[in-house]
Amino acid sequence: METPKQTAEKQMLAAKATAAQKVDAFKAEAAQHLDTAAAHLDELRDQLVAKAQEIGKDIDIEGLKAQASQQFEQAKATTAETLTQLQAQAETAFSAAAAKADTFSDAAEDKFEELRAEATVQLEAAQVRIDELRAEAALKIEEAKEKAKGVWSQLFGG
Repeated sequence: METPKQTAEKQMLAAKATAAQKVDAFKAEAAQHLDTAAAHLDELRDQLVAKAQEIGKDIDIEGLKAQASQQFEQAKATTAETLTQLQAQAETAFSAAAAKADTFSDAAEDKFEELRAEATVQLEAAQVRIDELRAEAALKIEEAKEKAKGVWSQLFGG
């Protein structure tokens, strides 16, 4: 049979695993969004270049293409940096929560041991009190027997 301590530890480990899965899912989702954003920015750059070529030959298409590529690359880099920072924050939050859960688990274990020791002391004290009451009850029974013998003797002369 599982003890409350084991149950609590299993629950804490399950919560920790769930949090780790959520962090991993967040990271995967962030990477997916980054890939989608990068693809979209590349698509927009290509559309811009196509429009510029369509509008006229007087425009410096290569310069415009280079400038658009540079701006889109900067946007992709900024987005990647932001997502990396968010991932790092998620990792930090998870690590802090996991450390706190471990601390709580350790504290709960310490408290459990304290409570067990206190319960042992209380049980020992109760056992002493039970022994005292048992002895007192035995004494009272002997006194009652002696009284009964006395009453018997008075009533029946024996």
